[in-house]
Amino acid sequence: MWRKICPAKKSQKLSRRGFLFGGFRKKEDREQAQSAAKPIAAKEVNLDTLAEANVAYENGRFEEAASKYKEFIKTEPQNADARKRHGHCLYKAGKYIQAKVEFERAIRILGKDNFSYLYLGLLLCRAGAGKKAIPVWKLYFDPENITLQREINLQIALIESDPEASFEDAANMVEQVIEETAMQA
Repeated sequence: MWRKICPAKKSQKLSRRGFLFGGFRKKEDREQAQSAAKPIAAKEVNLDTLAEANVAYENGRFEEAASKYKEFIKTEPQNADARKRHGHCLYKAGKYIQAKVEFERAIRILGKDNFSYLYLGLLLCRAGAGKKAIPVWKLYFDPENITLQREINLQIALIESDPEASFEDAANMVEQVIEETAMQA
């Protein structure tokens, strides 16, 4: 009888630490569309490097943070949050090929990830491959950030309908909305 009312949920692969502390994370600490969640180490190895990377990231020192995240990822290659932040740092530094690799690895680990889809599409536009950004941005879905969702849909439509559409302009417009929505949050 009980199974008919409450069907069984699919089990998720969680670390013990994630299971114990995941429910207690503040709403602000959970993943937002325009910012990567702060990575938490699964092992007590290289915690100082991760802490230094997080501080550098939060203070906008992206080159320094990228090198620290790269060092940390060597000890924890399955840490998707560290990979996303590393990819974001590389994107901010203009290293699009390396950033693309990190976002693709994060997606491989997580399955679906709005942050990675968003920045993967942005870096494809910045690299001049805006047509390849369309299927990536179509995977992005955030009903809680309607302004950003609308802008992405608008840029997809512009790129699809205008063969001379500027991919650089598309990336600029999306980034402008990211900044505006970050200020409002």
